[in-house]
Amino acid sequence: MSDTLTAQIRAEKHRYFLQAGGGIALPVAGAIYWIGLAIASRYLDPANWAFIAAVFSGAIFPLGLLLQKPLGSPFMKAKSPLAGAGMMAVASINLLWPIHAVIFNAAPAAAPLTLALGMTLHWPVIAWTYGSRVAMAHGFVRAAVVSVLWFALPEGRFDILPLAVATLYLLAAAGMRWEIVRLRRKKEPTVTHQAEALA
Repeated sequence: MSDTLTAQIRAEKHRYFLQAGGGIALPVAGAIYWIGLAIASRYLDPANWAFIAAVFSGAIFPLGLLLQKPLGSPFMKAKSPLAGAGMMAVASINLLWPIHAVIFNAAPAAAPLTLALGMTLHWPVIAWTYGSRVAMAHGFVRAAVVSVLWFALPEGRFDILPLAVATLYLLAAAGMRWEIVRLRRKKEPTVTHQAEALA
């Protein structure tokens, strides 16, 4: 791949990232979902928790849509040739539902782990489409954290683990917002220089 093409792709990633506001409405929606699951653990046994987790996972995307405007993250309006990769990655995680269904029925205690890991698989691809180091780090850190928690704190699988996922989601959203601010600051001198050259 030529240096010119690499630079063009990098520039497109940054443009898409800025236009989408980092897509942070979705991780915030995910955090709300996992906080809800932590609360539900106080009232539900593992089997019912797993059922509720599966049913309400479908609410993350609509909630993300509602949060676009208040969070300044219009990810649905952002357009890019790279967007298809992210959409296919999101679609791919749904192929895991047959495995989730088996786990939920045979070993519901594993449901928090399989959900937390399964819903992480698209993050490296999303990170690539946005050129976001924070998003990339989130995927790998989350996989490590939930795995350690599941084995180290079996009594916290249905509350501590979901709260950890929610926290990581919020940290990712904050980190991606920080990346956006940095990108905008880098672009401002260029825009100012171009305006001065045209004057």
